Amino acid sequence: MLIKDKLYVLAVSGGPDSMFLLDKMRSERYRFIVAHVNYQKREESDFDERLVKQYCQKYSLPCEIYQVQSSEYVSIANFQAKARKIRYDFFQKLADKYQTEYIVVAHHCDDHLETYLLQKQRKSLVDYWGLSAKTRQGKYLICRPLLSLNKQQVCQYLAKKKIDYAVDVTNQLPIYQRNIIRQKLDNFTQEEKKTLEKEIQEKNRELKKVKNLVEKAAKKLIISPSILQLSGEIEYPQEVYLRLLYSWINRVTGGIIQQRKKKLLDEVYKQLFSSKKVNLNVDLGKHFRIIKHNNQAVISPKNILIF
Repeated sequence: MLIKDKLYVLAVSGGPDSMFLLDKMRSERYRFIVAHVNYQKREESDFDERLVKQYCQKYSLPCEIYQVQSSEYVSIANFQAKARKIRYDFFQKLADKYQTEYIVVAHHCDDHLETYLLQKQRKSLVDYWGLSAKTRQGKYLICRPLLSLNKQQVCQYLAKKKIDYAVDVTNQLPIYQRNIIRQKLDNFTQEEKKTLEKEIQEKNRELKKVKNLVEKAAKKLIISPSILQLSGEIEYPQEVYLRLLYSWINRVTGGIIQQRKKKLLDEVYKQLFSSKKVNLNVDLGKHFRIIKHNNQAVISPKNILIF
């Protein structure tokens, strides 16, 4: 999956997964810059940083550290979401600095299964069920080379090689939804996990078909960048319309709907495709609205009259 003549930004937290990947990439002579984020939120945070630094110093590896200030996440309700944004912003800045597009993270198969269960619980409108081996984020490519391995295999390797790693005890506390799912997954047998993997594969096959339908629907129903035809010769499933609306609204507004806010999309769908009213406005927030007029919908800034 990884190519040896490319340069990678390698995310290393100090935990078992990233220390495993760090050692594997070093021993197999890949070219990479180690990137570590210290949130300074746990007592062990500085230990994690020292662990990563010491490994890099031992093998003369380039290492970049970002120490997060508490002011960057104070009063943030969802710390996990903010922390993810902080670290990926850092990884992307390093990618720019070292003139590469590749960012490598140490997600493994268990993370893949956790993500899928979390998506199902949230009833998310996803781009991919579980974790994809490669994900494009703008001009950056996020690579996940460990998806074929599980946690047990990672820990066995580290024990055999006598490689130190940090343990984030908060990952075992039922304070985040992902942690609760992780604990549930820990009780799965290997056979149950394999069944779940097959379920994910089937869901992604179905999702690919849906995306193909969305492309066809877009060609027929989007008659200009800001105008959507509300009916045509073909009636599509609701998920196709939801995905079409998400893509259309974000393209016109510059990304006003982020993270697949399905509740808002459901409301837009209801007003445009289910409501019998032929003339109505749908609020998209502070700056935009959708104006429904007869058989068309137009995205417009709120200060402009269309009809």
